[in-house]
Amino acid sequence: MASKKKGAVEKIALKCEECGRRNYTTQKNRRNTQGKLEFRKYCKFDRKHTLHKETKIK
Repeated sequence: MASKKKGAVEKIALKCEECGRRNYTTQKNRRNTQGKLEFRKYCKFDRKHTLHKETKIK
């Protein structure tokens, strides 16, 4: 069976730093962005804008 070729673009999840839930999913290009992404996004569980960091999708 042939293995799937890894492309430059991968799917990631954004995890809230306060509640620990994965609220958002997005894509990033590994060639252009080597580090982990960080955004201030709205967390509907905390009902405020919090820091969301990149994690792998399970």
